[in-house]
Amino acid sequence: MSERRSFLYFVLTGTYAILLMVALLLPSDSLPVHKIFSVDKFWHFITYFILTLSLIFSFREGYWQLWFNRRWSLIIALAHAGLSEILQAFSPGRSAGLDDWIANCVGIGLALLLLKIFPKSFEKKRIT
Repeated sequence: MSERRSFLYFVLTGTYAILLMVALLLPSDSLPVHKIFSVDKFWHFITYFILTLSLIFSFREGYWQLWFNRRWSLIIALAHAGLSEILQAFSPGRSAGLDDWIANCVGIGLALLLLKIFPKSFEKKRIT
């Protein structure tokens, strides 16, 4: 049962990551004005917060318990955030920005901070 759940979590997380990348790369001429505290930054923050939590829960199940590592959640989420910002530079109507990447990183960091503060809520006993 745990292997099935692990597989399901990874499929859902992968699907979310793909949909997030597609949404971030869709051409758009109606982007909000870039400000430090704009709704756009909130969405960057929340989407990467959710992605990181999804990765954390994916790594905690089944066979992947042996591989569960906060560093992998961090590396994958940061790579996705960086790649999405780079690719946005080539998408019509989109722009890559350091401020967007920072908002992504704040979402990733908050998810990992919650893991640090409440480890029992996120981690399971490892299979040996």
